[in-house]
Amino acid sequence: MTKLGARLCCYGVAASTAIRDRTAYAGNFSASMLTYGLFVFIFSRVWSGAYESQSTIAGYTRSMVVWYFIIAEITSFGFGRYFWNLARDVKSGQVAYLLARPYDFVGYHYAERVGGSFVDAAIILAEGLAIGLLLAGPLPAAVEGGSLMAGFGRAGLLALSLVLAGSLNFYLQFALALTAFWLEENDALYWIFQKFALIVGTLIPIEFLPEQAARAALWTPFPYLSYAPARIFVAFSWAEAGSLLARQAIWVVLAMLLARFVFALGSRRVALNGG
Repeated sequence: MTKLGARLCCYGVAASTAIRDRTAYAGNFSASMLTYGLFVFIFSRVWSGAYESQSTIAGYTRSMVVWYFIIAEITSFGFGRYFWNLARDVKSGQVAYLLARPYDFVGYHYAERVGGSFVDAAIILAEGLAIGLLLAGPLPAAVEGGSLMAGFGRAGLLALSLVLAGSLNFYLQFALALTAFWLEENDALYWIFQKFALIVGTLIPIEFLPEQAARAALWTPFPYLSYAPARIFVAFSWAEAGSLLARQAIWVVLAMLLARFVFALGSRRVALNGG
């Protein structure tokens, strides 16, 4: 087996093990499912009030914006909060032991944590679709017609967009968590990151922001955590979906390079300090 094949096999084992751990205890999903369902219900009531005197806001109907929120929250609930465990490993010194293992630290953790999160994301998505049909009615029609090809295209590109969003979420949180190499208390960095992620594209679509703020937001990674998959779902068009996916992919690569750069600097400190 080649070196690349062995590495991919290692990552596959890490991901499959994480998936088995997730599915071994079905009750572990109950709290997230309850919280997610409660959030969707509350915000659907909020939007009902907002749309009492108008049928559309920034091109979104009430049904569209409820569906938007349902999909946008999948990144938060499905592709979880990686920051805390990673930061804890650094602060406790556990990272020195993990660095001694014969695998690529960043790649292994990506496979283990993001791979395991696919189960969470699939369950939350299934719950969201069920709740959406009850609260918002039928799925939003594709912009380019309701053809069968458009329907399959939207489903496939939505899945790809969610994978890219989960990957971007991981690499950004990984880089933030590893600031614990220098900062004893780095929790504030995560809270700032989380609030920006909520405001810029999760709670409301980008189109609802003031024009200048919306333009500026598109140059940050935050819309590509939640806005991109939600927009693809509620207002699907091939051209816009392709543009959003391309920008997501670029940000994933940039975030991965940032994560590896922070890791390289931080692991050097461990080596210099003798572990």
